[in-house]
Amino acid sequence: MSLTKYEFSQTASAFFEIPTEMAMPLLPKPLQTLESHHGSSIFAVTAFDFTESMIGAYQEVVMSIIVPPLVRPSGEFPKSAFYPFVLATSTAESRVHALERWHLPHHTMDIAIDFSEKNGSLAVTVREGDAPIVDFTVTEHQWEDVNHLYQCNMKDDSGRYKVDIHMQGNFCEHEEERGSLTLHDHPMCAGLDPAEITDYPFRELWMKRGRQLFEKLETL
Repeated sequence: MSLTKYEFSQTASAFFEIPTEMAMPLLPKPLQTLESHHGSSIFAVTAFDFTESMIGAYQEVVMSIIVPPLVRPSGEFPKSAFYPFVLATSTAESRVHALERWHLPHHTMDIAIDFSEKNGSLAVTVREGDAPIVDFTVTEHQWEDVNHLYQCNMKDDSGRYKVDIHMQGNFCEHEEERGSLTLHDHPMCAGLDPAEITDYPFRELWMKRGRQLFEKLETL
């Protein structure tokens, strides 16, 4: 199997409740949201500090809606399936790579991400120049080495796609609701009403010294 590999120093992801009526316009048909309970869907923010890839080192932030996963022919069930409705990177090369290879929708300007680890928490600050985009925090739990399967769904003018992604590294995950979220007035946050999205995550994920492995892109 041919895999596309990205090494990272760390990545953090946090899941927040969002009204389904706000989440649905962010999805292309026929995708549906995966509800945490009736009327409430899941908004995810994920940040990466990539140290090695075919287009060099870069940073990336992804805003997604969680959707129902597709079971693989092997029967393996992904931990989560994402539909990224917007993402941004710190370099032009990584932006072109994600658009052309993975059909991912991009904010067109470079961003910068600060990862600040202190006392068992990781604060992530995303900015475009002096303009803040999103701030969020996750906290640690029990660490373990893992190899987890996720899915990513994409759609552009050329069609609908899916790719299976393996995340390998030192990982912790919990639902202690100790993290936080601040969404700022920025084009990446268009369509999101911060007053209607919970400002603490119901699930926090944090991985260090890991790799992200993409399988072959599938056309749906």
